[in-house]
Amino acid sequence: MTENTWSDEGGLPPQPPALARVVALGLVTRYRLRLADPRDSRLGELGSDYALVTVAWTGTRSALVGFFQPPDDPAAQVEDLHRRIGAALRWGDARLRTQPAARCDILLVALSPLTAQLPAPAHPAVHLGVVWADPGTGDAGALLPPPTGMPGVGEIRAAARALRGGAEPPTLAAVDLAERETVHSGYVAPTRRALVSTPRLTYALVATFIVIFLVENTVWLRYGGPGFPGYLGAGGIAVGVPDYPGGDWWRYLSTAFLHVPGFFSSGAGIGSYLSLHLLINCYSTVILGRVVEPVYGRLTLLATFVACAFAASAASVLASTLGLPLSDPIFVGASGGLMGLLGLLFTMGRVQSHELPAGLTHALRRGVLISLFMTIVIGFTFSGYIDNYAHLGGFAAGAVIGLVIPPVRAVGGRDLAPWQKGALIAVLAVGAVAMLLAVINLGQFLASNPLPLPTNTPIP
Repeated sequence: MTENTWSDEGGLPPQPPALARVVALGLVTRYRLRLADPRDSRLGELGSDYALVTVAWTGTRSALVGFFQPPDDPAAQVEDLHRRIGAALRWGDARLRTQPAARCDILLVALSPLTAQLPAPAHPAVHLGVVWADPGTGDAGALLPPPTGMPGVGEIRAAARALRGGAEPPTLAAVDLAERETVHSGYVAPTRRALVSTPRLTYALVATFIVIFLVENTVWLRYGGPGFPGYLGAGGIAVGVPDYPGGDWWRYLSTAFLHVPGFFSSGAGIGSYLSLHLLINCYSTVILGRVVEPVYGRLTLLATFVACAFAASAASVLASTLGLPLSDPIFVGASGGLMGLLGLLFTMGRVQSHELPAGLTHALRRGVLISLFMTIVIGFTFSGYIDNYAHLGGFAAGAVIGLVIPPVRAVGGRDLAPWQKGALIAVLAVGAVAMLLAVINLGQFLASNPLPLPTNTPIP
């Protein structure tokens, strides 16, 4: 409930109609709306005009569902509907200014049949639907289609039929209790359903790492390891190394798909295919992807990895160019892009998507801080093998992305704005060009440097 309560003088509010209580139970548990006191000043002229009202007061989306009993006379119904629609549009326009909200969804539910014909109201950000339901017949219909993210006609019809079949409707107190319990739990049910989905893109990314490693390691072994041309032929980067410039822009991404053979050593023979570096990054990809993919979506996951891989390489190149301690002009691995996913989770909901479950954000941030601390400690402990600058660059880039890209609506976020979706697609387009150039480079390298026949002579 809202902070306003019924006074002792006024007594308890009367029970709203049974159908309103049945639908309202789903509104507070599944659609994350709140019961509204009719005397709440924020309802304005809508307050005393409805038998029951549920609302969303905060976040980038304002919403209202109001239940009312229309007049029996068809002519009076038309006048009543026009009055209610006008008041609802004025309320929605006010919420867009005072909340502020990017959009406002309103659904008016008549508790008996309506026969009027209504033109759709024109408002760029207020989306209004009008439906009716008849508990006596179990039927329902729509005069104006419900907005996205609101109960549909089928759901309301199912509630009416359940009542007609003898289902016991919840009391208003039961609906109020369900709302409080749902709010207390942080609306975790939709989030839980999203988090158990199969992260197909995550697994595809892991498979890509493995396939590229098999090609990369074969080329490295044939041409003497990362200190030789085979490393650059596979798409590695080596800025400032004499005779091995390797500074092509596309290498800033392709090097993120390469991994060190063996146990952090170039090695030789079949043992080099058992890469601890690859194993750690694949494991990290699965752990992070199982959270990021359902919470942010596949587009954001892949675009963030690509953008943060570029940023990680740029940070490492800058550190090497400046001669900073523990920097190295030769670096490979997906960990910079993976650290970007950590940064994305760290700033989740800081600026936008305040409707995210508080328990989820707090738990993720604790996990991110622990992972970041361990990465820094391990990074400086094994500084000869780990590029700390790439990790920090990737994390910072991911944190910035998290400030402007929201999680998906299913977990309490919102849909991507056109400019956000366009920016992510542009990042992926640049990444696709970079990987295409890496493939062309590999083909040219192999064409101009035929693989030598294998011999029993150890590779130097």
